[in-house]
Amino acid sequence: MRVLQSSEMRKLDKKTIEELGIPSRVLMERAGVSVVMSLEQEIGDLSNLSFLVVVGKGNNGGDGLVVARNLLDFSFDVTAILLSRDLKGDPLENLKAFEKLGGNVLVLGQDIDIPGFEKLAISSDVIVDAILGIGLKGNVRENVAEIIEIINQSPAYKVCVDISSGIDSDTGKVMGAAVKCDLTVTFAFPKIGHILPPGRQYSGKLKVASIGIPKIFGSEVSSNRFIFTESMAKNLLPERPQDSNKGTFGKVAIIAGSRYYTGAPVLAALGAMRSGCGLTYLLTPEPFNTVATTHHPDLISIPVPGCEGFFCKKSLEEVMKFAEVADAVAIGPGLSREEGVKVFVNEIALIDKPLVIDADGINNLTLEVLKKRSAPTILTPHPGEFARLIGEEIDNVKYNYELAESFAKDHECVLVLKGNTTIITDGNTTLFNLTGNSALAKGGSGDVLTGMIVSFLAQGLEPLHAAALSVYLHGLTANAYEGDEATMSPLDIPDILKSVIKKIRNA
Repeated sequence: MRVLQSSEMRKLDKKTIEELGIPSRVLMERAGVSVVMSLEQEIGDLSNLSFLVVVGKGNNGGDGLVVARNLLDFSFDVTAILLSRDLKGDPLENLKAFEKLGGNVLVLGQDIDIPGFEKLAISSDVIVDAILGIGLKGNVRENVAEIIEIINQSPAYKVCVDISSGIDSDTGKVMGAAVKCDLTVTFAFPKIGHILPPGRQYSGKLKVASIGIPKIFGSEVSSNRFIFTESMAKNLLPERPQDSNKGTFGKVAIIAGSRYYTGAPVLAALGAMRSGCGLTYLLTPEPFNTVATTHHPDLISIPVPGCEGFFCKKSLEEVMKFAEVADAVAIGPGLSREEGVKVFVNEIALIDKPLVIDADGINNLTLEVLKKRSAPTILTPHPGEFARLIGEEIDNVKYNYELAESFAKDHECVLVLKGNTTIITDGNTTLFNLTGNSALAKGGSGDVLTGMIVSFLAQGLEPLHAAALSVYLHGLTANAYEGDEATMSPLDIPDILKSVIKKIRNA
């Protein structure tokens, strides 16, 4: 599903109006009606409910007035609160239509004061937020912020028209204050502010309504940004032909572990195996390679000469022997940042094989070496690792999809910027993953993901697809976990992955 920025949505509106001749008021009418239909789907019988529609002076307010007018078909208790009487164009026409049908209109500051509004908000069953919409630039004004806070304190069910007022539709950031919605009904396409935190949490349940804007126009006016979906996952899952052997499904080499982190390589290898690869070589400094085989005899754990339990220059020959026969290589989980590891990582990073770099692989990597790579490369940093890699502050990189896109394009790689909404991009196409929850916020979860990505890479998926499919399935394991989110272990992920993949394949 395609995702738009606010400027792209405005182009889409304009294109529909000018090229197809569909009047803006028709689009506004369909937008408002879709909100009422969504309310009916979510709540059921609307006839005994009281509605408060809070209206700004722009087109979002116009949509809200359409909502108010159509709610009169269900309930006599519909009040529109105008933050300004200074309406023009379509919003003004819809105000007149609402008033002609006997709709109750109150102008804040003239017909009703703040205490009166607060009393009305508390007593209403449903509040419709039609204040600001997707055109917000800068923080909301102080008087509007006060209105938003009153709405949030009300026990009413809250539906936001297009987007929560106060959320930047291009970043998901709260611009001073924002309405905390139970339901958001947006039009034609979701916006980036709906899916990036904290906007994602303020949106509540998101519904995307068709209002007459052709889907085909989306590809003509927008960037290639999409939400990764179940249908995408199903189409990407590698087939499992009956006439096959372990060579059919690819060979991976996972370079991981140290005396400090002996479990990380095991988690990565289990992620690879559960994702379907045929053969996994797990390369770990001796004698710590025995941790894997002691607990999981099905793993092939190769003892690698090291320096006091860490990879170093003398590890290169043995590692390269196995890495060069693999279809894809992963490096990073549990390496540590000891002296000698950095030299080792930057030597391995020059291998002419598809390569997944994670965790301490990223922490020890130099950008100069990354730019020298010619084979496909996937980096999987969390915001802290990405910030260190490029010398930025974490707040500047977290959920910064445009920075991620720029980095991926400049370094000709796929970047997986992990988070509540994970961003996967090759610089030309960006995929947003919405699966997962706080159960994955534990050390070791990312190691499993690394194994999954290198597995799908070895099975022949394109780097962007291997990364996105893995992130999606990885998140689904957290969603499918039956216990409390706090109790999930990274070791649960490979086990749950079995049923998750089967469910997607049979969907």
